[in-house]
Amino acid sequence: MHTGDEIPHVGLQATLRDALLEITRKNLGMTAVCDDDMNIIGIFTDGDLRRVFDTGVDMRNASIADVMTRGGIRIRPGTLAVDALNLMQSRHITCVLVADGDHLLGVVHMHDLLRAGVV
Repeated sequence: MHTGDEIPHVGLQATLRDALLEITRKNLGMTAVCDDDMNIIGIFTDGDLRRVFDTGVDMRNASIADVMTRGGIRIRPGTLAVDALNLMQSRHITCVLVADGDHLLGVVHMHDLLRAGVV
């Protein structure tokens, strides 16, 4: 699980450019969108970016609030790795947020599970 400074996240006031830079820096293909207390507002993924191209949104001036997915799929701390994997497979996603309620604690990526031998 990626925690602390390894968690890709931006604030709701971030631009699309800010989010893309964070995705690039953290290399997980996504960024969480959080408030100042790290409560999850939404998520923006590389898949969301591809879908933005079809919407006609002005990508140079877009706010992350305009293009993110509200909420985000999450698991609770202590969730078994195999259960996280099953969730990712059933939802066709490559990462899942780890949260206590709305508070973001970390991110699990499919590659983490591969390295751990879960897959």
